Amino acid sequence: MTVERKIRYLREGEEKKHFETLNACYNPWGDEKEWRRRYTQYPGFDFTKNVVIHEEGADWAGGGTAWFREAFLSNDRRITVYEAGDLYVLPAFQGKGVYSAAMRSLNEMAQKRGTALGFGFPSIYGVAATALPKYGFTDLFYPSTRILLLKPEKFLDYFLSRLEEFVFPPKFDALKIKLIVSFDEQRSSTATKMFLVEKRKLKKLDNTSEVEEADLTIKTNLGLLIKTSSLFYRHSRTLYPQLLWALLRRRLGLRFSSRFLKAFLGL
Repeated sequence: MTVERKIRYLREGEEKKHFETLNACYNPWGDEKEWRRRYTQYPGFDFTKNVVIHEEGADWAGGGTAWFREAFLSNDRRITVYEAGDLYVLPAFQGKGVYSAAMRSLNEMAQKRGTALGFGFPSIYGVAATALPKYGFTDLFYPSTRILLLKPEKFLDYFLSRLEEFVFPPKFDALKIKLIVSFDEQRSSTATKMFLVEKRKLKKLDNTSEVEEADLTIKTNLGLLIKTSSLFYRHSRTLYPQLLWALLRRRLGLRFSSRFLKAFLGL
């Protein structure tokens, strides 16, 4: 018996199912607040036109999402670009071409809308880096970029909220972590954040008195924190050399207890 394969858009009323499916596949993907931010509050985004669902018969098998926006060129021209992401395949349908069908449908959607460029960000949108070249994407090398953070503490809070989605090995449960982040080279402005690893997740402790002595204290600047986190998510081989270099240059400080060391070494 041949099973009918179909690609369609997400429908009204299927928002909860889509959110739950993303979490089931990414384990975890995020919370409902994050889903709303990216799927209902994103400027100009319509999930009934930007989210594709791959069906095998009557069953959801996988899908993906395209975010569109305008890019401004140096000659004041505007072009439409898109970002591909949140591609997923349910375990029962893996290895059956579902990912390829979803990815190609996103590219076809972008072409029909007159998109000039498409981007895939593996560490942000969950696109498989090794798969992208098969669908026309190419590695992009660009010069070092610098940004100005007008509200660094607000950005830090958002950045750390994303790190709270990381799942730790069970051996790190109950460890206390203190993070001290400076916002300038002079270290005149800093923020201290306290965390507890609970049920394999980072739990933020709003009351600093809850942590008298941390098992791990990390002292760094915001730029290095962002860079090393990106290397970690991408499983980059340069992560440990970068950390060693930062330690030697005193841009990174680490202090840990014997309890943390035993957990880290699995003793």
